[in-house]
Amino acid sequence: MSTQQDINLTFLSHKEFDITTLDGLQKALFWLKTADADELMYGDGTGDSFDIMVGEMRRPMLIESVEKAIREAN
Repeated sequence: MSTQQDINLTFLSHKEFDITTLDGLQKALFWLKTADADELMYGDGTGDSFDIMVGEMRRPMLIESVEKAIREAN
């Protein structure tokens, strides 16, 4: 069974971040902190207000998953 951590990292892999390296995780973390909320969904951003709202709700969860993966990699 996949954990939420696995699901979140798979999402970042889908966004073409190398989640298997510390450098890739750090790049993903920077992107998560600076990306438009609309980009935090699968697919391309559409400007849809619902996607933006859900993206903002996902941001802290995604950041937490990456920070945990970085801690585990160190």
